[in-house]
Amino acid sequence: MAEYLNFRYWAIKALKSIAGSRSRVSISSGELARYMGISQQSASRMILELLKQGLITRQMNGRRQEIEITPKGLEILLKEYTDLGILLEKQAKMNLSGIVQSGLGEGRYYISRKFYVIQFQEKLGYVPYLGTLNVRIDQSSELSLRKLRSMDGIHIDGFVTEDRTYGPVKCFTGKIGGVQCAVIFPERSVYSDVMEIISPVYLREKLSLADGQRVAVEIEGPFN
Repeated sequence: MAEYLNFRYWAIKALKSIAGSRSRVSISSGELARYMGISQQSASRMILELLKQGLITRQMNGRRQEIEITPKGLEILLKEYTDLGILLEKQAKMNLSGIVQSGLGEGRYYISRKFYVIQFQEKLGYVPYLGTLNVRIDQSSELSLRKLRSMDGIHIDGFVTEDRTYGPVKCFTGKIGGVQCAVIFPERSVYSDVMEIISPVYLREKLSLADGQRVAVEIEGPFN
């Protein structure tokens, strides 16, 4: 399993190193092979496997390939980056900033599910207000958010009812405007630049928040 994960990491790392700040890289399997110090056949198999797993997209242009790493692929690099940071760095907290925005009301529905509520009370120490505060993070906080999403967090089990399945969730405790809160993410989801925040109080009322207002969220560590 470790060799499999390393293969994905090293292949995507090589592609990102070649691409640099660009979103796409034009490359042949031979060039990738020389860069990685492997055979062309191995490089070709790697590309096909990354495609199969949805970690890259590819457009053929003669013998060259226009390759772009997908958000799912970038998560692998960020997971490795985060793991190394945990080993080598001491980070007491993480700060993320963004803009308050209205949601679709889904947060209230999910947070009100009894099995979730019981676990929130057991693991966070409170029953959350029935609703989430949605914050679209600034571009400057995007890397921090990706790092946070790649961490394990506080696990909340999923469950099954007669009519549907509710997936597992992970939480990260912190504060917003000095008020206790937790950022929550579905454990299996595509990347989004919107944070959903729960709290024992109605945050919009407590902090007099309105759509478009800038806020900062401090996530508690240590991340080491």
